[in-house]
Amino acid sequence: MPSPERLVFQQSFEGLIRALGDQLDEPCAQQLRDAGIDPRGKLSVAYPLEVWVESLKLAASVLAPASTLEDGAEVVGRRFLEGYGGTLMGSALLAGVRLMGPHRMLERMTRNLRTGTNYLEARLEQTGPTRYVLTCRPVVVAGFYRGLFAAGLEKSGAKSPSVVLIRSAGDAAVYDLSWLGEKTASKPPEPRS
Repeated sequence: MPSPERLVFQQSFEGLIRALGDQLDEPCAQQLRDAGIDPRGKLSVAYPLEVWVESLKLAASVLAPASTLEDGAEVVGRRFLEGYGGTLMGSALLAGVRLMGPHRMLERMTRNLRTGTNYLEARLEQTGPTRYVLTCRPVVVAGFYRGLFAAGLEKSGAKSPSVVLIRSAGDAAVYDLSWLGEKTASKPPEPRS
């Protein structure tokens, strides 16, 4: 049986369009239409992964024209979270992030990432009191997730968060996520037996 087509859902494109903000002028809108999405029209429920990748590359070149694709995509990831927060789904997710704190926010990362696609998988492993390793697959542009995770940690109240791409092999990307510990920070969840 063939694997299902990899799809990126409407709310992800809404977040991307909002991330572009004032930079979404008519030439940019036309380039997005050429990539397969009309940012000024009614969005489809889902788009093929290829449309997302082309749209993400365009957004990176618009928001950070002097940067590499990975660094530009990091800018998009950070701005995406702000834009995604303006969507119905995103506002609901982000409302609870601050209350959850960084530990619980990261625990829910797998489910949160799945709200934007039908294919993304994430595995989280705690390696210290305020340090985790997060493996995501498939990842096409790793810098986007670097920015997204850093912005998510900031939103959750993590102090001085750091997100480093440890390695990228095949379609998997492995990130080291950490932040400075605080006495008032939310406690890590109790280990499950």
